[in-house]
This record gives sequence, structure tokens and C-alpha cells, in this order.
Amino acid sequence: MNIYYAPPTQIRSGQAELKGQEAVHASKVMRIRPGEGLTLVDGRGGRYQGKVRDVAKNRVLVDIEDHKQIPEPRPQLILGMGIIKKRDRLEFAVEKAVELGARHILLIRSERCIKKNVRLDRLESIALSAMKQSLRSWLPEVSMVHSLKETINQFPKARILMAHEEVSGGASNYAAAYNKEDQVLLLVGPEGGFTPKEVEYVADAGAELISLGHHRLRAETAVTAVMSPFLK
Repeated sequence: MNIYYAPPTQIRSGQAELKGQEAVHASKVMRIRPGEGLTLVDGRGGRYQGKVRDVAKNRVLVDIEDHKQIPEPRPQLILGMGIIKKRDRLEFAVEKAVELGARHILLIRSERCIKKNVRLDRLESIALSAMKQSLRSWLPEVSMVHSLKETINQFPKARILMAHEEVSGGASNYAAAYNKEDQVLLLVGPEGGFTPKEVEYVADAGAELISLGHHRLRAETAVTAVMSPFLK
């Protein structure tokens, strides 16, 4: 199943309009034609069924025939991750976080981050593709923050879990204990992890430090490991 994306501003009066790359993909790659049916999402829980009315070079008009509103998943998963140095690994982490249900992705300029800047537009494009590929209806927000303090301050009511390799024991079933929370903030460090000062700050803020198992994981692997227990 191919799913297309149109933000709410492009859906009105019983019609949806695909623009830009979405329109090019539909018309040039998938060669969609008037009268054909398609599915689209608006990134805010709206899922639409419709038929193509008109196809142009950079625009596809769709007549909406059915609309369902998909509830926002609970708990709302917020991933705060240190910026990974290698671009392909960072992009992999973002892609998998979306597939596993992240609602927000915050890239943290933590103390051990080597890379301080990223192309947010590219990561947003990856998040969009991952949302469609995984048949989700909610598009995560991808943003950058300057510290763990800023991360926590953005979500003051969230329960906080930090993956930390110095926590003894195997991986725990933490998802079961937090599944009924409104928001859960999951923290994963960059290469080298968080500094002792950062860990102490987060612990003082009420975070639970959790183990992801007996072995050390790469940062992008830790992202999938910390989020997978919440997969529904």
C-alpha cells in the first residue's frame, strides 16, 4: 500500500491537494491517473481515502470519500538522543524511532557530542518517509535542543527514562510500568554516552536509569532497544 502525505492546510472542502515531492512521486513514479483511488494522511492523525480528480506536474487533486481520525498513541513517546557523529547512523536512528512510534524526536547537543549541527530538513524528510512506510498517521516533530535541561523543560510532565550502561542487570520490562503514562521521555546518549554530570542532573530531575542489557550498544542500536518495548 502506498500512502501519500498532505498537511491539514492542503485538505479542505472535501478535497486534498498533493504538492511538491508528494505530487511528483504520485504522478511521475507511481504514474497515478484520474479516477484511481489512493490513501493519504495529514500527519495529525487524519487518514483519508479518495479518488484522483486531476494530475498535473506539481499538483495532484484528490476527492475525499472517507476520513478516519486515528487517536494519538499513548503513551506519547518522546525520544531525546545525543547527536550521533556519522550521518548515516543518525538517519538510521531517526528512521527507526519513527517506525517504533516516536511522537517527538529531540536531537540534544550533549556534552560528549562531536557533531553539533545537522540538516533538520533532511531528517524531517526521513521522518516523513518512515511515517508513510510504517503506515502511521502521526508525523513526529524533529527538533534540536542545546542541553538535557532544555529537553526536560520542554516536557515538564513527562516521566523520564534514561538508558545508562552502568546500570547493572539485564534489560527490564519498564514499558509495562509506564504504558499508562501520558508522556514518556526516553533519553539515549551519543557515542560515549552522557557524562556523569548529565546523568546526575537527570537523576535529580526524577529520571529512572534503565539497563538495555549486559552488552554495550551503539547509539543508534540503543535507540531501537529503548523504544521497542513500547511497540504495539
